[in-house]
Amino acid sequence: MRKRRFYPLATVAVLAVASVVAAPATAARSNWVPQPVPAAYAVTADVNSTVTMDDGVSLAVSVVYPANLGTTTRAAGTFPVLLTQNPYGSALLDPTSYGTYFVQRGYIYVAASVRGTGTSGGQTDWLGARQGQDGANLVNWAAHSLSGSNGAVGLDGCSYLGVDQWYTAAAVGANSPLKAIAPFCTDSDSYNDIATAGGIPGQFIPAVAGILPRGPQDNAQTDPLSVTSNDLKNGGPRSYNGSYWDGLSVQKLLPKIVANGIPALTEAGWNDLYPAGNMGAYVAAQNAYYGRPLTAPIAAGAPVTGRYQAIVGPWTHGAHVTEDVLADIRKEWFDTWLKGTPTGMADTTTPLHLFQNTANRWVDGAAWPPSMNTGTYFLNAGGTLTSTPPTTAGTDPLYWSLPWFPATYNSPAMTQDSVLDGPINVSVYLSSTTKEAEVSATVNLVAPTGAVTKQADGILLGSMRALDTQQSWYGSGGSLIQASHPFTQASQQFLTPNSTVRMDISVNPNFTLIPAGYRLQLVLSTQPSSYHVPLTPTAAQTANLNFGQYTVSRSPQAASSMTLPLASPSLFTTSPVNWGPSS
Repeated sequence: MRKRRFYPLATVAVLAVASVVAAPATAARSNWVPQPVPAAYAVTADVNSTVTMDDGVSLAVSVVYPANLGTTTRAAGTFPVLLTQNPYGSALLDPTSYGTYFVQRGYIYVAASVRGTGTSGGQTDWLGARQGQDGANLVNWAAHSLSGSNGAVGLDGCSYLGVDQWYTAAAVGANSPLKAIAPFCTDSDSYNDIATAGGIPGQFIPAVAGILPRGPQDNAQTDPLSVTSNDLKNGGPRSYNGSYWDGLSVQKLLPKIVANGIPALTEAGWNDLYPAGNMGAYVAAQNAYYGRPLTAPIAAGAPVTGRYQAIVGPWTHGAHVTEDVLADIRKEWFDTWLKGTPTGMADTTTPLHLFQNTANRWVDGAAWPPSMNTGTYFLNAGGTLTSTPPTTAGTDPLYWSLPWFPATYNSPAMTQDSVLDGPINVSVYLSSTTKEAEVSATVNLVAPTGAVTKQADGILLGSMRALDTQQSWYGSGGSLIQASHPFTQASQQFLTPNSTVRMDISVNPNFTLIPAGYRLQLVLSTQPSSYHVPLTPTAAQTANLNFGQYTVSRSPQAASSMTLPLASPSLFTTSPVNWGPSS
């Protein structure tokens, strides 16, 4: 038996409904829970081949088949196919070992090397429409030309191998043999989730570009991936948001995917490279299915479908994906849509599966955020957070060159249990001695013992502070809880030195029980010393930031604050399903 081995992305720190195979609802299991199934097959040796794309480029594929138990002899009959698209080559990832679990349970597993990587031809890129079209070609080949296929295809994989599923699902068109996808460890908006944060380029894409094994026809100096990587490092056009990144946004792809009738089960971690990155995909999928505004919050009581489900656990990037709990869940998902097994999994009215931190339990829901009730805390004298605005003027200093001197604010102890259930907005009224500012916000919980646990973070350049009020989210009383910024070159507006501006920093979402006696803590700093994606301002940004001295206002006229969604614990009940490990 092959050892299932996860690919090395985390270690480099460095992605009208058509007809489908569906189980009759009347035959479905009630009170669905995943059903562990022992291996019914062994696994054959890899069968290596190539598949020619519509533009003549050949992609390398490896195929493994179910084998008779105790042998490597291919089992008789036809089977559904699971396809994964891998950019890392066989030296970094055994291209078929990830699928061993599924082959042992009656699936053919196909691993294709992404265009321009490994032994595949063509030029490599950072995902996108061309890779989606390649995926559509591979789906048709797997359904109609692959020996042993029964014609039903699903997509499997985590991180890059998860993200490229979205592009394939958008490219296949209606009535495709692609019946379901399971994009795990993925983001929802490539520009904001992984390429940059707050307008500051990250090191992730350039780092991935540096380790990908380039294919025989690729030029690593000039290929499309290198253009993107160089722009992010040097402040070129792709370091800003715009049409290029719009074409890579998973959220913007969801109307096509829904119209193509492709169900999706997603997964991410609260502590991922892009924390809760699949939440945007869940929201966009549900909204696209019901014809609502694509990126609007899903209100309590709004209809949802079990065709689009999300799992968010207390995990780092790729954690536990190849272990049996999450593998059993994916098997049930694929069995539902590819084999027509009446699992009952898709019949749920609570397709959002969230691990509630501190409470250490799984909760099933539908709305996101579950509650739009908010609490606002104002930055006040003595490093305090108070429920009322300051009555006298005051300021706190920050220094860009001295990030180890942050400004820290603590709330009083909570008098009753409460649940942080969504994104957070930090509004900072700030002036700078320079034309640019860089402010990060970290939200922590402080236990009665004094132990500090990070909940979420966010960052923003002052020049990128323009607020898109149509895309931003507002809670009860019109309070801003999730700021959306254009991050375009056209929206950029540098600061006038020593003039106060408002910066709305979008802090990533979380879902945490805050017990009575705990305090909230907000830490403002000038650099992301522990940000989840390593960030490096460009040379031009650094020149504008150098030696900046910031003044944070806490006055009645310019009251800096933190607003977060807070719900009653009674709103939530423990899920009957274990959606994954609790750490």
